[in-house]
Amino acid sequence: MNKQDSTRAEILNFLNESLEIADLRSRLQKFNMQIAQDRAEELKALIFISQVTNPKMEGDVEEHVITEEDITNNPDLVNEGISVGDTVTVPSLKRKLKKETPTKE
Repeated sequence: MNKQDSTRAEILNFLNESLEIADLRSRLQKFNMQIAQDRAEELKALIFISQVTNPKMEGDVEEHVITEEDITNNPDLVNEGISVGDTVTVPSLKRKLKKETPTKE
């Protein structure tokens, strides 16, 4: 085996490893997308449940402007007639923390 053959083998080995890494990155990206979609569905279900159990939602709501990311993560919004730029009312995710008072001993 001469120097050119070993260099060629090294290049082929490097390219094969690069293809394997690219495949793994692609699979990881698909998994991450699925996780994001699952989380969005979970949030959507929680919002629905909160609206059913507390239909008035007084004071604990906030306005949210639908973004392209919302549509991408929740394709069902398009089926419901919601599009980018629409404003919807959602339960507030901000929680008011009670200020703890130190106890005297």
